[in-house]
Amino acid sequence: MTRFNFFMPIAFALSFLCCEKETECIIIQDKYGGNGAFYFQWDRTTPGNTDMQIGTGSVSEKIFNQYNVGDIYCIEELML
Repeated sequence: MTRFNFFMPIAFALSFLCCEKETECIIIQDKYGGNGAFYFQWDRTTPGNTDMQIGTGSVSEKIFNQYNVGDIYCIEELML
């Protein structure tokens, strides 16, 4: 057995242990769609900042139909 074959399973296992899931939640301020694309819009302004920053994210039609403006939408992101 070569060193590569020995260390590859160990490296593979460690890669899963090092990944973390981070949950991000937003309050939907607007939602819109058309031509098969669906979006949520939210306020990304940081505290103390006077310039409003808008965030927009694409979602599936199923998710789009499950939420209304004012709802909280959370998603888990895999952070490597």
